[in-house]
Amino acid sequence: MTRLKSVGLIALVLLLIGLVTMAAWLSQNRYLVQVFSSSTAMVFPTAFCFFLAGLALLLPIYFSRYTLLIRNACGMLILVLASLMLIENLFSISLGVDLAFLHQWHDDANPFPGRMAPNTALALIAGGAGLLGSRNSFYIKPRAVAGVMLTISVLGMVGYMLLLDLAYTWYGFPRMAFMTGFAMSLFACALMLERPELDPLAKGESDLYVFLGVAVTVLVTTMFVSYGSLRAMDARNTWVEHTYEVRIKADEMANYLTRAASSTDLHDLDGMLSNIQLKMDELKQAIRDNVLQRDRILTLEKLLPPAIGAARQALATAAETGQLSGSVSGPISGPTRARVAMEFSPLIQLMQQFKNTENQLLVQRKQESDQSTSSTTMIIILGNMTGFAMLLYAFWLLKKLNAHRTKLELALQQSNLGLELKVEERTHELASVNQSLSEFNATLEQRVAERTADLESFSYSISHDLRAPLRAIDGFGRMLEEDYGNKLDGDALRYLSVIRKNSQRMGMLIDDLLAFSRLGRQDVHKYNLDMTALVKEVIHESLQQAEKAPDIKLDELPAAQADRALLKQAWLNLISNAIKYSSKTEQAVVQISGALDGDQIVYTVKDNGVGFNMEYYDKLFGVFQRLHHASEFAGTGVGLAITQRVLQRHGGRIWAQSSLNEGASFFFSLPAGEQNG
Repeated sequence: MTRLKSVGLIALVLLLIGLVTMAAWLSQNRYLVQVFSSSTAMVFPTAFCFFLAGLALLLPIYFSRYTLLIRNACGMLILVLASLMLIENLFSISLGVDLAFLHQWHDDANPFPGRMAPNTALALIAGGAGLLGSRNSFYIKPRAVAGVMLTISVLGMVGYMLLLDLAYTWYGFPRMAFMTGFAMSLFACALMLERPELDPLAKGESDLYVFLGVAVTVLVTTMFVSYGSLRAMDARNTWVEHTYEVRIKADEMANYLTRAASSTDLHDLDGMLSNIQLKMDELKQAIRDNVLQRDRILTLEKLLPPAIGAARQALATAAETGQLSGSVSGPISGPTRARVAMEFSPLIQLMQQFKNTENQLLVQRKQESDQSTSSTTMIIILGNMTGFAMLLYAFWLLKKLNAHRTKLELALQQSNLGLELKVEERTHELASVNQSLSEFNATLEQRVAERTADLESFSYSISHDLRAPLRAIDGFGRMLEEDYGNKLDGDALRYLSVIRKNSQRMGMLIDDLLAFSRLGRQDVHKYNLDMTALVKEVIHESLQQAEKAPDIKLDELPAAQADRALLKQAWLNLISNAIKYSSKTEQAVVQISGALDGDQIVYTVKDNGVGFNMEYYDKLFGVFQRLHHASEFAGTGVGLAITQRVLQRHGGRIWAQSSLNEGASFFFSLPAGEQNG
């Protein structure tokens, strides 16, 4: 009970998370959409999947009539939606399931608004499969998929604590939101709690699947994260090398500017200018992605021509005024050198700022590179250690499971040996019993043969010795009525009539009893019967003996395999009874129909006559049992018993439904598709 309450509580939390997040996206509530400021937001399709998961987990607690259907529908919908999202991520296409128009107002780290992260999609695919019922052909053990989901969600949340953003965003994929990881963990725990394995062997096998799934998930995740981290580390190392190159070029540029500032003649100055221009072009190309440094180079490029012009003018003036002693390459005076240095001083200071910035970038990028190297090493070591530890534990579980199975197999073998011994003993006992039964059957067959002979003798006596006196009584009574009727008074004539009727009824009873007894010995020869034609023949014969003809409605009847003579007798009894017991109804109606019902053909004879009380239903098919007095309706009470015996000989059955004064319906069935016998 506690387990179910825990699952129900988790289901309610998932429903709440899904509903609140969907409502936040629809109402554009930024605070509810992004609970943690450092996290990306759970997208609308992910929230919808958690809502469906909560609904599917909550239904079994209330044992709803359509629980399995709704649960499978929710699981299949989650499976399809997550699969489409994974396809969108892998193939960089849009299938329209991300509902981008609902997410465009919110700006976060998700490069594709509304698209769930690939690891989220993978975990939800496992969760959707875990929700599917056991009647599905692709049923997956919930504990195994729950282990995979829990691993993915925990790795996603650990990524935030270890600041492994590049592991998620290097490939341009969306990243799992922190709330998504939390809700996914709850979803996985609910699947584990919902259907625990009670059998020890099944529990061990389930644990094996769980740890194998977790180990594979950890190793695969470690592989992808390590690959992404290695690429990130390689990129950082490239940036470090690039910064080294820029700093070297900056040093050379600063050296050329310093040498230009200390030029003693125009020839030296012109030689430095070509080197400065070359290094400036190289720097512009190298720092085109750094806005600050690019602006400094542009500023340097603007300041350089005026500085060069002023320096050239100072050197030229010094040469004209004779400040240059001797040759053109001789030393210049202090004021001229100071003026040239002053013109290049702003350029040298600007270049020093450039170098300082590059030095800071170099230190920062080296730290990031070292941190990336440490993180990558830690990920590879911890991931592999965790994965291999899970694999070792899984192999230990497998060994334990195999040992348990071996023990069970040995116990089963011992049990089989014991059973074989018992079976052998019972076989000997059964052989002895069978021999006794064979002897007893032989004795019974002999007795049955003797009794059959006695019955045949008795039947002969009834049909000849008993019926002859009855015919004599009836004949002499008729002669008295014809020859001496005028000499007898009314009471005497009535007595004679009673004697004749009872002798005739006694004869009918004897005939019916003989017919009933012969049914047990009569062979059944089955042929394909046109049931409609047979019933029409029976209706014709029955109407000839009826005092009042009812309205008979005959439907087209399905054919059946049966003995024609026996089945005709059954139809005759049922239709004659329907006509007889509806004869006192003002508008008598008899309906005859038939239909195929599975592997049986069911025929119906329905009338609107006097009916009978269902309290006496158990007497309906008994020999000489009547539910109406003979003064109301003639008969011997053997017809329905004969009909039941006929149908039983054909492998069928008969039953009835009725109410007093509301008619009766008789049904009987025959096997469909039987071969001729």
